[in-house]
Amino acid sequence: MEFSFRPPNADYLGFPATKEGIVRTTQRAEELGFDTAFLNDHIIVKGPSEMVASWSNTFDPLVTLGYLAASTSRIRLGTSVLIMPYRNPVASAKMIATLDQLSDGRITVGIGAGWLQAEFDALGITYEDRGARTDEYLRVWKACWSPDPISFSGNYHSFEDMYCSPKPVQQPHPPIWIGGSSRPALRRAAQFAAVWQPVPTPLPKLIEAQKYLYEACAKIGRSTPPSIRMSFRTNFTALTGKSAKGEDGKRLIGHGDADEIAADMQGIVDSSDVDSFQINFNGCRSLVELEQSMDMFAKAVRPQLNL
Repeated sequence: MEFSFRPPNADYLGFPATKEGIVRTTQRAEELGFDTAFLNDHIIVKGPSEMVASWSNTFDPLVTLGYLAASTSRIRLGTSVLIMPYRNPVASAKMIATLDQLSDGRITVGIGAGWLQAEFDALGITYEDRGARTDEYLRVWKACWSPDPISFSGNYHSFEDMYCSPKPVQQPHPPIWIGGSSRPALRRAAQFAAVWQPVPTPLPKLIEAQKYLYEACAKIGRSTPPSIRMSFRTNFTALTGKSAKGEDGKRLIGHGDADEIAADMQGIVDSSDVDSFQINFNGCRSLVELEQSMDMFAKAVRPQLNL
């Protein structure tokens, strides 16, 4: 069973994102055996206040991945998720291919269509057609990563007999992961994704979305559906001092001690086709608490899990 990790490239955990924190935790994740470090994406945000507090200080994921490629040697590096419509797809295809070269083929690209309309407005991008743009931009990427000369004809971009190199080390291209559980996102995952990455989702809804994903794969003749890596929020209350309960007064999934968290994760694996997790360590008030949480997961939770 594989586990990826999300370094603090934004303030979402409750303490300031810094170069030191991003690099230090990614290097520690490599030492602890996490398979991939994934970075978030926001460019420009406005209120409400919690949005500003969490995401106004976000290190650009593509630039930061280049720095991390030079600061690590084995761990895979990726985005989770890159908001696809925010960037010109030809330019971002070039950047990702360059990152794959500089990292010796360690890049994974998780993408999403986005949800924050104010950010789209500030970037001058139409919010209503973000899904259509995302689908076309994925095709542009694949064209750019194909052998030169390349051609493409779409609603937003068209070119003929062009050259765009270097190509990615990984062929035919770096793995594409699709986030989101909406019907369009699931259809997109069926068409393009090596991995579907749902956000933390109650088990009945996860199974329902998984069923729709498999149906969407069957409709387009895809015989092997994407594997499923679920985002999982982990809060070791002994470290963070924070304990959260649901509306029913019971312990929230992912909150508690190592044994409780391991049981939560094993229950998801046993009841669905989830075969790996992205671990998001919530509730940490400092870089030290985040590193302690990483160590506790690797040493006390991971050994208990069986696929």
